[in-house]
Amino acid sequence: MDINIDVILEDLKEGKPPRTKSNLDKLNSILKEYVDSGQRDFSITQIGRISAAKGGLAYEALRATRNKHYRILIEAWAQKCNTNTKKPISPHARSKSIPEDNKLLERIPDAAVRALFGQILAERNRYRKQVNLLKQHANITIDKRPVRQFNDSTDPIIEVLPSLQGVLTESEKNALAYAISDECMVRNDWTTTQAGQVKHVEYNNEVFPRGFITGIKKFLRS
Repeated sequence: MDINIDVILEDLKEGKPPRTKSNLDKLNSILKEYVDSGQRDFSITQIGRISAAKGGLAYEALRATRNKHYRILIEAWAQKCNTNTKKPISPHARSKSIPEDNKLLERIPDAAVRALFGQILAERNRYRKQVNLLKQHANITIDKRPVRQFNDSTDPIIEVLPSLQGVLTESEKNALAYAISDECMVRNDWTTTQAGQVKHVEYNNEVFPRGFITGIKKFLRS
């Protein structure tokens, strides 16, 4: 497509402060080098990763609402290459397939939240194995007969489970709260459903299953 990037760049720099002009020039150079290498993934996530690795603007800066001029430049390069800023679908990937766990973790920019989600995914996998094991022995008989009351030393011992007070540190509570916050959803292009599910806005695939949001909220309230 016949698009003059230099004209668009100069228009975007018009009236901008020196630092923004410098960032635009830097981003344009990175995009030119990226295109010359034959790459055609112009998603903000990909360009943010490439830019940050070369000392330019990172994903957060490119994604910020106030920095639309950077995204316009990326879109211009994408159009010049006859594509767009959506993440290309892998030819080996099935439509609406769920990303692998490690790919999900790579999409989380915050290291603390990424580590916490890694732990949650590990716990999920462990519980899933336990559920699958229980399914193999699903023929369970429930005894509905009244429980006999004991009044002597043979009374059954009732175990009282401790509360969650003191189980989590304040930073862990904050990390969990951030994980389901609107800010986290916006930064990662995620959205939530009424069933507590987390889905990716652009690809509409499931990031975390139903009950994830509601479960963490109940956990924090406890």
